[in-house]
Order: sequence, then C-alpha cells, then structure tokens
Amino acid sequence: MSSASALGAALTVEALKLRRSLVARVAGALLIVVVPTASVGAVALARSPLAVGAAAVKLTPYSSGDLVTTHFMVCAQVLSVATLFAGGFVLARSFGREFESGSAGALFALTVPRETIALAKALVVLGWIGLCVVVTVALTLAASAMVAVGAGTSLSAAVTGAGGALVSGLLGADLALPFGWVATSTRSQLGTIGGLVGVVALTQIVVLLGGGAWFPYAVPSLWAGMGGPAAAAAIGGPHLLVTAAVAPVSLVIIVGSWRRLTKV
Repeated sequence: MSSASALGAALTVEALKLRRSLVARVAGALLIVVVPTASVGAVALARSPLAVGAAAVKLTPYSSGDLVTTHFMVCAQVLSVATLFAGGFVLARSFGREFESGSAGALFALTVPRETIALAKALVVLGWIGLCVVVTVALTLAASAMVAVGAGTSLSAAVTGAGGALVSGLLGADLALPFGWVATSTRSQLGTIGGLVGVVALTQIVVLLGGGAWFPYAVPSLWAGMGGPAAAAAIGGPHLLVTAAVAPVSLVIIVGSWRRLTKV
C-alpha cells in the first residue's frame, strides 16, 4: 500500500470514528450553539438596564462601540478558549481511547503504519474543529445581522470582525494539538484532560506575570482583546507566528511518538 493510499484509508476510518464520537458531537454542538448565543447575548446584556453590579463591570467593554464589531469581539474571545477545550477533549478521546480500550495493540497488525494513523487522527480533529469554527462564525454573523438591522455597520467592519474571530478560533484549535501527544504519553484520557486544565491555569499565571505575549496559549485570547486594548495592541505578527507554529511542531512530535510506539 502506497503512503497516499494508507493516509487516505486512515483518514476515512478516523473520520468515521469522529462522526460516531459522542464527545465530538457534544463539543461541536456547544461551539455552534453556545458561542453565537453568548456573543450576541453578552452585548445585549451589557447595553441593557439589567447589567448592574459585578455583571456591569465585567460587561463594560461591550457596552459601547459598533454593535456588530462588538459581537465579533466577544465571539473571538470565547472561541479562543472554547476551541482549545473542544479540541483538547476530542484529541484526548481520539488518542487516549486506543490505549484505554486495548485496541492500540491491534494497530501493530495493520498494513497502515502507526504513524500514518496518528497523522490521520490529528488531521481529522483539526479539520473537524476548523469546520466548527467556520460554522460558528457564520451563525454569529447571521445572529448579529438580525439584531443589528439599521445599526449602520459597514461591510468592511463586519468582514474584519468575522476574520478576527476565525483566526482566534483556529489558533485555539492549533494549540489543542499538543494534547494528542499528551494522550499518547499518558495513555489516558483523564490524564490528558488534567494536562489541559493545568495549561489553562499556567496561562493565567504567565499573563499575570506579564509574559503572555510570548506564551502561545495566552496569545489568541490577548489578541482578541480579553486582556484589554493595551494587551491586544502588544500582540503582533511574530507572536501570532510562534503560536501558529505549535501545530506543525506538534504533528511532527505526535507522528514520531507513534512511529516509536513498541509497547501498548
């Protein structure tokens, strides 16, 4: 079997597994339903008399400015975190389940190399979450358009906002990929989720210490404005490139780990 045929077969099988995965279904549904709803709802609440006390303080950044642009600012901020968690959970299931169920041992008997299977797993999850991001942004645009009729938002502002949300969501998915290696190393879904939670906690500490601009897991949220305008302005092209590089580096590490896999 040629390398292309092996990869094609592995992609088909992994796509079928993902389609049948309850974890992927729930995570995908939460992204495409909750994120657009939260994006429009948070702005509506911020600009209503119902926002009082602590809620009003939290929602202050959304209480003024162009309506559609603000919708997409919230969308970008939520997606930057939500895609990381969604991708991390699905990767934990995709890689970790092979070891926990004992099916990893059967992979040694297949004509498709183990490293090709690992590559297919990672690519399928990346493709799935990328599709979820596109659908989520499209639904946010539709919901925003319905509530912003007559608000006078320009097309260029809407396109810019949608583009920012897409980039934030895709960067979050990019940062989830290392957890495929974590699942391989720990051979545990729960251990992978623990690692994900630990990284999120570490990110908060790094940001508080002022090192968020060069810490990939902080960059998407900061760039989306979660740390305020000053923190967003501090994120430039080099920071985004370093963050984007996490995915290809992770693919190399995951494939190498599965190539060296000798005991299951």
